Amino acid sequence: MIEISRTLVVNDGTEPALSVDDVWAGLLDKAGNPTKYVRSITSCRIVDRFEGGLVRDIVHAGRPVREVITFHPKQLVHFQRTHGEARGTIDNELREQDGELTLTFTFRIAVDGVEAGSAREDEFARHMEEDYLDAVRTTLDAVRESVATGTPLGGDAPVAGPEFIRDVFARVDAFDPPRFAEIFAPDGTMVFANGDPMVGPDAIVAGVGGFFSTIDGLSHRILHEWHEGDASVAQLETTYDRKDGKQVTVPVVSIIRRRDDGLVADYRVYFDIAPVFA
Repeated sequence: MIEISRTLVVNDGTEPALSVDDVWAGLLDKAGNPTKYVRSITSCRIVDRFEGGLVRDIVHAGRPVREVITFHPKQLVHFQRTHGEARGTIDNELREQDGELTLTFTFRIAVDGVEAGSAREDEFARHMEEDYLDAVRTTLDAVRESVATGTPLGGDAPVAGPEFIRDVFARVDAFDPPRFAEIFAPDGTMVFANGDPMVGPDAIVAGVGGFFSTIDGLSHRILHEWHEGDASVAQLETTYDRKDGKQVTVPVVSIIRRRDDGLVADYRVYFDIAPVFA
């Protein structure tokens, strides 16, 4: 079991000085958008929200992790790692100590297959501590910039349409169904050509993975795009690498509708699939 606790003074002389409200806003943003703050977290999907918290799936240091996060307003953000190689708890706690505002992070983590007190456990602990120190400093820097410029932190605001569309097709072209499915809401649907709807990330991983097994790769070129409210439409040329070594390029139109939190509610792909297998 790795147990580490570190405390940082929030107002260390760097301007502007921050209030509890300021730092709390940063902690909330970090919980919903960790890739902005933790370098080793490369993706995040919010899979559920409940009163006082959320559930997220992240990729941390290349490994999948599920965390249940509970908010204790302006006092504590509690992370419970329920799935992954390293399970346990992480706390981000705000305190007033001797008139100073402090932020303490504490983690109690057990790593599968790693002997307690071993060199490997020590190395894991060192990397984790470095990650969190860096994340705390990055969070405080972002909060200071927000306060200084009067610009609110991003919160859970969805990515703008053009950036979102490019991220979608980068995920598809990476040929990685789980990464692609991260963009979907828990009840999000995908309809591929004239196939049956796939509902939820697990079904989408299975369905997209099944299609990918019939080709060797693909790439998209965006020709035109339109964005209105929660909807985006992309006209594309998609090149498929067939199993026989040939390539075929077909016209495709994708229509994507997102929820207020940016997750995909409905994704529809329109194209003639016949040339891919002709």
